[in-house]
Amino acid sequence: MTVNACVNVSVSHHYRDPSSASEVVTQGLLGERLEVLEKTSTHIHVRQEDGYQSWVPEDLVTLEPEQQGENILVRSHFTRIYELPDPQSTPLREAVIGCTLSAIDEQGEWFRIALPDGTPGWAEKCHFGSFPGATVENILDLAREFLGYSYLWGGRTPKGFDCSGFVQTVFRLHGVSLPRDSWQQQQQNLLSTNHLDARPGDLLFFSSIPGKVTHVAISLGDQQYIHASGWVRLDSFRETDSIFTQQRLSKFISVNRFLKPESVDRQ
Repeated sequence: MTVNACVNVSVSHHYRDPSSASEVVTQGLLGERLEVLEKTSTHIHVRQEDGYQSWVPEDLVTLEPEQQGENILVRSHFTRIYELPDPQSTPLREAVIGCTLSAIDEQGEWFRIALPDGTPGWAEKCHFGSFPGATVENILDLAREFLGYSYLWGGRTPKGFDCSGFVQTVFRLHGVSLPRDSWQQQQQNLLSTNHLDARPGDLLFFSSIPGKVTHVAISLGDQQYIHASGWVRLDSFRETDSIFTQQRLSKFISVNRFLKPESVDRQ
């Protein structure tokens, strides 16, 4: 992918059309690289690393960014970047889990950060780290970290997730690339049309419109699952469970498996 721009805000809203009055279809994260496809006077048509195309307001990105320093990954759900290595100094940006930033120096417990527009700042080292490999345990542990966060159409961060953004983020942070939308995810790796075949870590798909995939969840096993619906929550297919949801059971369509067999069999 040719990088022509970089997200310069904590979370950028991306639109279906070159207008901020159109539908939000996804988001970008601070430091995320973008391929510029075309421009209007106010918006830029971009392709993200997952291949998704959308329009983003030009003032939310930096064009032709320079690559500086070493890439470091935000592990905390939220962190702030300050003007000085002091939490009492002026905050410059906020970053969310999954942001990739550029560290150009360090001092004690702080990284010196080069923001996409070249502005220098400081962030505490404790908020950065790597994610382990894509095992069922690791996937489900991270998914549970997001319990209670609100639903947001087009969202893919702790500031708000939509169903497919939640699933994509959880898997992406463990090195598994999934398409952005639930209907795209459902087209790959079909395993079964029986929900009882789902193992922990499998994806569960639902349809509220005939012939159209409209929702996705992550199986926890034992007929339970975690998903973004109103908020990130737990539900169940089993009628005797207190979290049973008849509506979801009636709209279930398939189980799809994206984790390697060996990572699933360990459960």
